[in-house]
Amino acid sequence: MKKLAFFAIIVLICGTMSPSLLNHVYGQNDPSILLRLAVTAEKQIINQLNDVYGDQLPNNIKILYEKGNTAVKSLDQSLSNNNIEKAKQDFLLAMNSFMQISRITTSESSERVVTVTSINKSNQNVSNELDRLEKYVKTLESISKRHNDIAQSSGEFDKIYFVITETREQITNGENPSQNINDLKLLVDSIKNDMRKSFAIKQSFAIKQMFERLLDKIDKKLEEMKVIEADQTKIDKANELILKIRDLLSKNQINDAKRVYSELKVILVDIGISVKIT
Repeated sequence: MKKLAFFAIIVLICGTMSPSLLNHVYGQNDPSILLRLAVTAEKQIINQLNDVYGDQLPNNIKILYEKGNTAVKSLDQSLSNNNIEKAKQDFLLAMNSFMQISRITTSESSERVVTVTSINKSNQNVSNELDRLEKYVKTLESISKRHNDIAQSSGEFDKIYFVITETREQITNGENPSQNINDLKLLVDSIKNDMRKSFAIKQSFAIKQMFERLLDKIDKKLEEMKVIEADQTKIDKANELILKIRDLLSKNQINDAKRVYSELKVILVDIGISVKIT
């Protein structure tokens, strides 16, 4: 018999289910997570029943399965009607029925799962990879907090830690965690990209502010040069370049603005103006 490691996870979740924990599970961005768990549990239990009993299904098991199956269908309907409380009740009823079936079939069966050494090694490798990912996620979270980044405020890290916890349970109970690992990597990549974009925007804003302070000082210096009757042609050229830089900054063309500023510095040196950022 192929033991259902999935139900070891369900036992951990549902066997000590509290309203706050169920609310946390339900409160994920995808409300259909309850239905996904229930449907997956039902598929797993069907496979287990086929392995253990074949076509000779005991009456008590049949009653429990029908009870769970009915609860899964009701859960689907409750979610469609956005009836949250009823959905929670249906989910717990379905999980309780399937959990009872799993316990009964496991205790009655003489077959046990044979854990192959290679699988243990594989899970250990996955566990090590998960440790590295979690450490990296904590580093990202620390950086995000320091910069008050959008990834932190939108709860993206909460999603990642939820998947990490779920994956550790899968590894502990012999379940294949490959899908969760892939999902986790996608979530990490998504956060990295969001943070990179956010930092780029902040950096761009800071550069624009620096340029504006610098250009304001140059404007004042150019006005002073007019009073002492400096070369008006060069002053006009400098003012022209200042306008061009401001236009490029308004279009977020930072590199082009830097290039034009290099031209402006040459003219300022000829005029005798030296400006530094303070």
